[in-house]
Amino acid sequence: MLFRHRLGKDRILKAITLTMIALFLVVFMTMALAMTVNSPLLDILFDVTSAFGTVGLTMGLTPHLSDVGKLMIALTMFAGRLGPITLAYALGRKPERELYRYPEGKITIG
Repeated sequence: MLFRHRLGKDRILKAITLTMIALFLVVFMTMALAMTVNSPLLDILFDVTSAFGTVGLTMGLTPHLSDVGKLMIALTMFAGRLGPITLAYALGRKPERELYRYPEGKITIG
């Protein structure tokens, strides 16, 4: 209960999913850039997190990246701007449309 309101289970699961996808993307891009760039890990993490949040800050690493590194930063910026949930829904399978659906029944229990 939050301020006399309750949060639905679907909202909580959506928030957890969003956080996990964002965290996975930032960690994956940081590790991928760490393999291609000879810089401190904290500088790489700062630049990737800044790119994901579309903040525009840098530790001076971005101008010295290779073309592949700059593409990875650009994709991270695009994913951060678009949103991980939107991206996951766009890349995921489309649910099959139901041809028919049974009516809901309300049963008194107890």
